Amino acid sequence: MTDTYKKAQNKMADNDDLILATEHNIMLDQSATSENNTWKILIVDDEEEIHVVTRLALHDFSFGGRHLEFVSAYSGQQARKLIHENPDTAIILLDVVMETDDAGLEVARYIRQELGNHFVRIILRTGQPGLAPERRVLKVYDINDYRAKTELTQDRLFSVIYTALSSYRDLIALARNRHQLIGLVNEIEQLSHLAARDLQMPLNNVVSTMRRVGGQAQDISPPGLAEDLLDVRENVYAMQSALNKLVALTSVGRFNESRELVDCNAIVSDVLIDLDNIFQSSHANLHCETLPTVFACRRQLMQLFKNLISNAIRFTEGREPEIYINAMTHERNWLFSVSDTGVGIRPENHSGLFNLFHRDHSDGAAGDSGVGLAICEKIVRWHGGKIWLESELGKGSTFYFTIPLAE
Repeated sequence: MTDTYKKAQNKMADNDDLILATEHNIMLDQSATSENNTWKILIVDDEEEIHVVTRLALHDFSFGGRHLEFVSAYSGQQARKLIHENPDTAIILLDVVMETDDAGLEVARYIRQELGNHFVRIILRTGQPGLAPERRVLKVYDINDYRAKTELTQDRLFSVIYTALSSYRDLIALARNRHQLIGLVNEIEQLSHLAARDLQMPLNNVVSTMRRVGGQAQDISPPGLAEDLLDVRENVYAMQSALNKLVALTSVGRFNESRELVDCNAIVSDVLIDLDNIFQSSHANLHCETLPTVFACRRQLMQLFKNLISNAIRFTEGREPEIYINAMTHERNWLFSVSDTGVGIRPENHSGLFNLFHRDHSDGAAGDSGVGLAICEKIVRWHGGKIWLESELGKGSTFYFTIPLAE
């Protein structure tokens, strides 16, 4: 099973690269087409009369101030060549039966699966509907419309082309916005890492200096100066901790991180090893039921559990922390819960709890940097889930989060 999912994951990654490359090529060609002020229509049919009639029916058609540019193919093989050479084609009017009974369907399969072009609107026109059942064709070959040649009057053809061009235009706009968003995210990530690195290096040097000075504070006079230096040292440590968490926030949830099948039981075991010192000093007890295997980013999932478990320990006062982890299916998700017996969180603080640098100054939480739960929210959102909490003062809190089922 694992090998199967790994193959599926690799295929998904390849498809993502193919889609991104296709989007880029189509948008470049679309820009060139915009300059020519036309929409490109590929007519694929082995009957010359169909080409002539289609051109006559649509000769005065315009959409968004742009007219149509027609390209003709008389076989499936010729159509594959032309669509490869013209990735900015907006619509294909595609016959089914040409050199073979399913030549048109093979063209559709080539466009969607091999070229990875999901933008072009494919309108199937057939004179023999029985050879290509409508329901099966629409589902299997990702056809956008299915019409019998006998029903496509001039008015009906006008409506079909108008609707298809509207859809194509919107898809191209979405793809352009998507590329701009990806570029913006990349720039923000690069800037945040550069800023963090430039801040971390001098701050680490200051921390090293303060550690040396702090060890000799008892020898510094007057005593007030020594106390001031110790205060500075503690503030520098707090700055370093906050900066490290901010760097952690920028490093999670990148759009291009890969996913794999992750055993959550193994994740929790690794977290326990990382937090062993905390567990030993707090005498915390973890009660974990058997957890599922999910399709996720392992690194991010480990950070998620680590943050929630460490929070549960940190905010339990006056008794040994008791932590409970559970998971169950809910609709199309795994619903996880991480519960504690800590001090709880006031209801008025629930809504902003996952905001960056949020602090609940009550109940002993003032020392928290307010980044840990923001990281948790970002990780869960990146996986397509949601995170929320239920809490009662003096009795503890339960954090719930969902991860979509692996399919």
